[in-house]
Amino acid sequence: MTIERQYSLPNCKLILQGLSEANSNPNDKRPLLSLLMNAECHFVGHPQPVTGGRDFFESLVQQVSLYAQSFLSGISSLESVESQREIVQMQRLDENKHRLVVNDQKTGEVQDASTPNPSIQQIDLSTVQLFDLVEAVDQFFADSRTLPELSLQLRPVSKRTLKAEKPVTQKALPAAIGISSLAVAALALFFVPIPEVRRPEEPVPQSQSQLETPESPTASGSDDPPITTPTDTPEPSLESNLSPVGSINDPVEIERLQALLFEEINREWVTSPTFIDPLIYRVSVAPDGAIVGYKAVNEITPATEDQIPLPELLYKPVGSRTPDEPLADYQVIFNPDGILDITPWNKKTQDSPASDSMSPE
Repeated sequence: MTIERQYSLPNCKLILQGLSEANSNPNDKRPLLSLLMNAECHFVGHPQPVTGGRDFFESLVQQVSLYAQSFLSGISSLESVESQREIVQMQRLDENKHRLVVNDQKTGEVQDASTPNPSIQQIDLSTVQLFDLVEAVDQFFADSRTLPELSLQLRPVSKRTLKAEKPVTQKALPAAIGISSLAVAALALFFVPIPEVRRPEEPVPQSQSQLETPESPTASGSDDPPITTPTDTPEPSLESNLSPVGSINDPVEIERLQALLFEEINREWVTSPTFIDPLIYRVSVAPDGAIVGYKAVNEITPATEDQIPLPELLYKPVGSRTPDEPLADYQVIFNPDGILDITPWNKKTQDSPASDSMSPE
């Protein structure tokens, strides 16, 4: 009996077809898929999916994960030389275009994707489609009933493989300018004359007539209005000096921060959920990917909140950041089945009672 598993996202759908072991329980509601026969990747806007067998699927999950890690970190050294001989290759075209190339799976020969060849499949993906594919791969690895022996081995890049982003001369230039400015300032202060110190003059004694205070005018002897002391003018309120924090509106920046937020929360969310209803939060993210604030949208108990990693991931101390730093808000949903959903806050599909101004919990 053929078993089919689907991992669907808005812009990508991953379909796996295979068989279970011979000694598996026939009454199992969700049998174990241990033998992969076919794998398909469908993308919105592309009528033809990319397909292949076990070797294609293993190469797909490995190369897509490595490419996403390289894209998010900005370190091109993550793409090793061996990846150029893989069945699946990922190529970056520009800031929002990525090419998925599937080479000839029968001969195992890697060919140039720029030359027309019917044995090569290639699809140009947007950044949103790329991260939907990464999310589908993550859902597959989270499914313990599908190919449990297949795992992904990702290692951080060592410091020796990192290349200097700027030459040493350019890095030393600000320090040289600072030393030169300090020397010029010291030389200018050398020619400033020393201020002359004068002794305070002795107070001149006043006569008795000068010390006498003038008599206050009576009501009958003067038509002048009474002297009144001016009242203190009220200080402006604190709220009038505050301006709303700007928001990040660049779509590419919003997608980049969304991917960073998903990777950070999904890596730390290791507790098996015991809650029944989804937990919905509004999370504010700074341009460097730090979580600077979050607020629960639905009613959440303290015992339930202990099962999510947001308190540990909150940036501390929050007060050390710039007050007018632009932020990006996202809707984060912790589902009871262990699947994490993150969407931009301005595209949420349900009303939220949360206020417009975010403050750290």
